[in-house]
Amino acid sequence: MASLLDQYDYDPESFDFAMTQGTPQQRVAAQDFARGVGYAPFDLAGAAVDIANLPIQGMDYLLGTNIASDRPFLGSESLIQGYSDIGKATGLFDYATPTYSTDETMGRIMGGFVLDPALAINVTKSINAARQAKSIRNEAKKLEESGNIAEAKEAAGVASVLETEAAPLSGIIKRLEASGQKAEFTVKDDGTYLTVKPSTSTGDSTPLVKDVRQAMSGTQESVDETAKLTKDEIEYITNNPEINEAYQIANQISLNVTGKPYEYDALIPDPTTGRVSSIAKQAAIGRAFMLAAEGSPEYKSSVFSAYGNKYPQLLDTIGATSYDELVDLSYRQMAAETDQQFNRLPIQTTYHGGDLDYTTSLGGTNSLAMLRDVRQNQNLNVFRGGDPHEFLYQVDPQTGLNPNEKFRAVHDYFGHGILGNKFDATGEEIAYGSHSQMFSPLARFGMASETRGQNSVVNYSPLNIDLEYKLARLKEQLPLAKTDADKQYIIDQMAEINMQRDYAPQKAVLLPPEMTELSYQGGMPDYLANVNKPDSGTALSGVPVVHYSKAGGLLEIDPSYVGSEMGGVGGIARQEAQRIKSYNLPDRSYFFSPDQPSSRIDPVMDRPYVYQGLLDDVYDPITDPAGLRGMSLLQNEGLSNRNLFIQDLEQSIKDYGYSGYIAPFNSDINAVQAFYPVNVKGIR
Repeated sequence: MASLLDQYDYDPESFDFAMTQGTPQQRVAAQDFARGVGYAPFDLAGAAVDIANLPIQGMDYLLGTNIASDRPFLGSESLIQGYSDIGKATGLFDYATPTYSTDETMGRIMGGFVLDPALAINVTKSINAARQAKSIRNEAKKLEESGNIAEAKEAAGVASVLETEAAPLSGIIKRLEASGQKAEFTVKDDGTYLTVKPSTSTGDSTPLVKDVRQAMSGTQESVDETAKLTKDEIEYITNNPEINEAYQIANQISLNVTGKPYEYDALIPDPTTGRVSSIAKQAAIGRAFMLAAEGSPEYKSSVFSAYGNKYPQLLDTIGATSYDELVDLSYRQMAAETDQQFNRLPIQTTYHGGDLDYTTSLGGTNSLAMLRDVRQNQNLNVFRGGDPHEFLYQVDPQTGLNPNEKFRAVHDYFGHGILGNKFDATGEEIAYGSHSQMFSPLARFGMASETRGQNSVVNYSPLNIDLEYKLARLKEQLPLAKTDADKQYIIDQMAEINMQRDYAPQKAVLLPPEMTELSYQGGMPDYLANVNKPDSGTALSGVPVVHYSKAGGLLEIDPSYVGSEMGGVGGIARQEAQRIKSYNLPDRSYFFSPDQPSSRIDPVMDRPYVYQGLLDDVYDPITDPAGLRGMSLLQNEGLSNRNLFIQDLEQSIKDYGYSGYIAPFNSDINAVQAFYPVNVKGIR
């Protein structure tokens, strides 16, 4: 064994330069690093055995089995242990076995570069990606501080891709550090409710309640530790990281899995409107989810290619060669990481069939009641039911729960329990921004579909448009009720309608990769244009259109030129140009339909050239066959800014595959706005 070090003409002491400087913590880190370097020859000699064992270890991790050996014979760990045993037996030397600290592991990796650079190519890519990501994220922060929000967002997006490329390496290092201890649970099932209590839960919140009330009152006098936490007290806990236990656990998990701390404000609001959740942002997500659920080969091929272009190193690392394989691997990874998160929950979970939901008097979900139960009672009620999930169904014999049921618990706790966000449309999008930080990139792909994707179908598609109309009208009647009995009748009707709500199909799918990112601001990717066609019977075809222009000899009218001439046409045109720019509305070209107006009804008609064409897949928001106008009206009901309604309507029309839309210009002529180039011929 001793000759192994000499075989490679290798001196681990060449890395000792860092061991004599810095703080005590830095010196320990340097010692760990140097010790790791010393293991590199054994890593190389045992590489063949280790690599053969890796796939089995991976399946153990994903499936919870115990097939692989932690120390396969003649693998690196076996060789290190053998060398150490010889030293102890002969008394000639003392050779320490691995501790698996981060610095030690990095030393093993770097030492491998010296011995055999060819083996380190993929690791080098990961390290370079991590370094580049850190540099670009620092640059993004500087851009944001200087007020350059657009470039800051772009830089942050690039950094996210690079961090994903580095994630396989980061994840390995962090998991090596993990203790591997599994939580113990006390499980009780009385046939109606299943309670799962971890050994880490004390069930006693009185110290927290006492501290909060004394801190808020500014006194150390005795307080009532049993009274219900108020809304203000719950918000105090939520906003204070030092006593927000959900945040503390999330931060540690995020660091372990991704190498980055948890961020309170991870979601990037729309830079013009400040909205973190809207139709303009999420209609495309809901539409893409439903296209994915249809499962066409065209969708799968296009989306898988997009993942390959965006995350080539990740797909190469996991060996995914198709969309279906990527779905399988992503959901398996999600299940494994969900299990880890569930094991860290410090509270009891009570599973029920629907009778313990946190509800308001109007039948909506009561987030305040959930937060009070979690903070004060150390309990979380979780729904147990619904259609079985095609991937998240394997039952854990220790708890009696499957991964889907565990995910519901951890998503409510980490998605809503950290920030205190509601269970409405916006609150669910915030929950995705909160909880997704705790997953590796691979697991996040599936997790995005289960959360952001399903929320977008339910709340940002016309799926429940008829129910929403009924609820809106009942809400209007509520203040007009003359008696308590009348009021209760309306409340009961609203609760019954809420029970009729449809949900997204329970299918394991992947959204386009852009839609999994926290920086996503809306829009359907161009590569899905051939897949995303209007629903049958909802579009107008062969619509004749007429366009006036200053330029002659055109063969198509290109919407990318929108605004180039609008400023000088008149007051209305200038306002329109400013609105398009300010609200990031889709580019468009303007047409009259079905023919040229019989009289001068707009200054644009003074232009010398006139073009004619035909337009397919046009949407009519007046008849509103797909419910897009109604959806946009309901979402913006009560808001004074009409531009938000227009932003939502126009973006959803484009996201649902329509080429543009038609609306009356006056009683005799229509106006058409086209989002894509239109082939034309000159008629004047």
